[in-house]
Amino acid sequence: MNDLRAAVAKHKATVEGFGSGITPRLSTAKGEVEALAQGVVEQVAALRPSISATLGALLTQVNAANVTLADPSPRFDALATEVQGHQQTLTASSTTARTQAESLGQEATAKSQGLEGQAKSSAESSQGQLTALQQQVTQKCDADKKSFDAKLAKRKGSPQETEARRTQGYALIDQTRSQLTQDLTGVGSTIAAALAAVLVRLATSRDAATGKSTQLTSTLDSAVKDPVSALAALHQEIVNAGKTTKDTHQQQQSTLEAQRKTLVDQLMAAAAAAAGIVDPLDTQVAPSLTAGKTQADGALDTLGKTIGGQVASVTAQLTAVEKLIDQVQKQVETAITTVSGTIDSLVQGALTAVETLKAPLKATLDAAFTTLDTLVATVSALKQQVMALFEVLPQKLEQLQTLFQQIVGSLESLLERAMGLLDAIPAADLPKPLVTPAVQGITQVVGQITTQLGTISSQVGTQLQTVQKTIVSQVETVQTQAQTQIDTATTQAVTQMGTLTDSILQGIEQASAQVTQLIAAAVTQIGTVKDQGVQQIEAMKQQVAARVTPLDTQVPQRLEALDAQVGSGIDAAVQAMQSARDSAEGQVTSAKGRLDSQLGTTNTSVTGGLASLEQTRKSAETSLTSQVDGALAAFKQRAEGLKSGAQTQVDSVSTQATGQKPQLLSPLDAIGAQLQGGAFAKPVTAANGRVTSALNALGPKLDALAS
Repeated sequence: MNDLRAAVAKHKATVEGFGSGITPRLSTAKGEVEALAQGVVEQVAALRPSISATLGALLTQVNAANVTLADPSPRFDALATEVQGHQQTLTASSTTARTQAESLGQEATAKSQGLEGQAKSSAESSQGQLTALQQQVTQKCDADKKSFDAKLAKRKGSPQETEARRTQGYALIDQTRSQLTQDLTGVGSTIAAALAAVLVRLATSRDAATGKSTQLTSTLDSAVKDPVSALAALHQEIVNAGKTTKDTHQQQQSTLEAQRKTLVDQLMAAAAAAAGIVDPLDTQVAPSLTAGKTQADGALDTLGKTIGGQVASVTAQLTAVEKLIDQVQKQVETAITTVSGTIDSLVQGALTAVETLKAPLKATLDAAFTTLDTLVATVSALKQQVMALFEVLPQKLEQLQTLFQQIVGSLESLLERAMGLLDAIPAADLPKPLVTPAVQGITQVVGQITTQLGTISSQVGTQLQTVQKTIVSQVETVQTQAQTQIDTATTQAVTQMGTLTDSILQGIEQASAQVTQLIAAAVTQIGTVKDQGVQQIEAMKQQVAARVTPLDTQVPQRLEALDAQVGSGIDAAVQAMQSARDSAEGQVTSAKGRLDSQLGTTNTSVTGGLASLEQTRKSAETSLTSQVDGALAAFKQRAEGLKSGAQTQVDSVSTQATGQKPQLLSPLDAIGAQLQGGAFAKPVTAANGRVTSALNALGPKLDALAS
C-alpha cells in the first residue's frame, strides 16, 4: 500500500507543484508587465536624477568655489604689536639708563656724606688729643715749678741768688708753656683748615657727580620722550590702518559672495526650467501605461482563475483516490491486527509449555547445589581436624628451646665463677714464690671445670638431637595421617560431583529435546496464519492499484494542456503591454533631447561664471596684498627709525653713566684714602713729639738752675 500511496502522492505533488507554479508564472508575467510599464516610468524618473546630478554637480562646484580672500588685517595687528614692543623696549632701556645715571649722583652723595662724617669725626678726635696735650703741658709746667721750688729751698746760697734763679726758672717754664701752647694752637688751626678743605673738596666732587647725573637724566628724557610718543601714535595709526584694511577686505569678500550667489540663482532657474520639461511627462505617459497595465493584469487574473479551477479538479480526483487508499489501509491494518493476535497467542502457548518443562530441571539443579554445600561443609571440618594436630608442635618446640637455654646459662655461669676466683688472687701484692703455686692450682681447677663443661655440653647436645628426632618422627606420622584423610575425602567428593554432573546433564538434554519439539510446532502454526493474512492483504492492494495505475497517463496529459493554455495567455497580456510601452518611450526620448540641450547651455554658462569668479578673487587678493605690503613696509621703516635713533641716545647715556662713574667718584675715593691714612692724626702725632721733647728738655735746665 505504501507504494500506491507514494504514486498517488507523487501525482498530487506534481499537480500541486503545477498549481503552485502557476502563481509564480503569473506573478512573473505581471512583473514583466510591471517592468514594461515601470521601465518607462523609470526613464521618466531617471530624468530627474540626471537633472539633479548635472545641476547638483554644478551647484557643488559653485558652493566649493574659493571666494575667500586672505584677510591681511592680522598683519597690521602683528606690526602694531611689534611697534608696541619697540615702545616697551625703548622705555625699558631708558629706565635702565635712568637708573644708572641717577645711581651716579646717589652714590656720590652717599659716599660724600659718609666721608664728611668720617672727616669731622677724625678732626674732632685730633682736636681732643690737642686739648689733652695742652692739659698735659699745663700740669707738667705746674709740677716743674713745684719741684723747682723744692730744689731751690734745699739749695745753699744767698736768698737773692736763689730768688734770681727762681725768677729765671719760672721764666723758662712760662716760656716753654707759651711756646707749646702756641704750637698746639697752631696745630688745631691747621686741623680745622684741613677739615674745611676736605669738606670743600667733598662738596665739589659730589656736586660734579650729581650735576653729571642730572645732565644725563635730562638728556635721556629729551631723547626718549618724543620717540616714545611717536611710537605710540604710530601704533594707533597702524591699528586704524588695519581696521580700514579689514573693512576693505569685507567689502571685496561680500562682492565675491554676491557673484557666487548669482551663479546659484542661475542654477535654480535652470532647475525650474528642466522641471517644466519633465513634469508634463507624468500626465502624458502615466495614463496610457496605467491602462495597458490594468488590461494585462485583468487578463492574467482571469487566466489564473481558469487554470486554478482546472488544477483543483485534478487535485480533487487525486484526493478521492487517497481516501480510497486510506479506507483499504484501515482494512489491511485490521487484518494485520487479527493475524498478530493469533501469532501472539501461539507464542504465549509455546512459552507456557517451556516454563512447564523448566520446573523439573530447576528441582534437579537445586538438589545438586544442596549436595555441593554438604561436600563443602565436610571439607571444612576435615581442615579443622588436621590443623588441630599441628597446634601442639609449637608448644613442644618452645619447651625444648627453653630447656637448652637454661642448661647453657648454667654452664656459662659456672665458668664465669671459676674465672672470677682466678682474678681474685692478689698477684701484684703477694710475693711471687707464694702467688705462683696458688695461680697454678687455680688454673688447674679451671681447666678441669672447663673440660667437664665441654663434656656436659656434648651430652646435652646429644640429648637435644634425640629429642629433635623424636619430634620430627611424630610430625611425619601426623602428616601421613592427615594426608590419608584428605585423599579419602577428595575421592569421595569427586565421586559425588561426577554423579551429580551426570544427573544434571541428563535432565538438561531431556528438557532441551522437549523445548525443541514445542518451538517447531509453534513455528509451523505461525507460518500458516501469516500466509493467510498476506493473501488477504494482497487482494485489497490489487483493488486500489486498479484505480491508481491509469493516473500515470491521465495526470501528465492534463497538466501539459494546462501549461500550453497558461503560456498563450501570458504572451498575449505581455504583448499588449509592450505596445503601450513603445508609444510612451517616444515621448520620453523627445523630452530627454530638449532637457540635454538646456542642461548643456547651463553647464557652459556656469563654468564660465566660475572661471570669472576665480579671476576676480585672485585680482582682488593681489591688489589688496600689494597695498598692504606697501603700507606695512612704510610703517615698519618709520618704527625702526624712531626706535634706532632713540635707542642710540639711550645707549650713549648708559655708556656715559657707566664710563664716567669711576672718574667722578675717584676724588671721593682719594679723600677717603687720605682719611684712612690719618690725615688729621699726623699733625697731632708730630705736636705730641715736640711737646714731649720740650718738656723733657725743661727738666735738666731747671735742675741746673737749682744746683
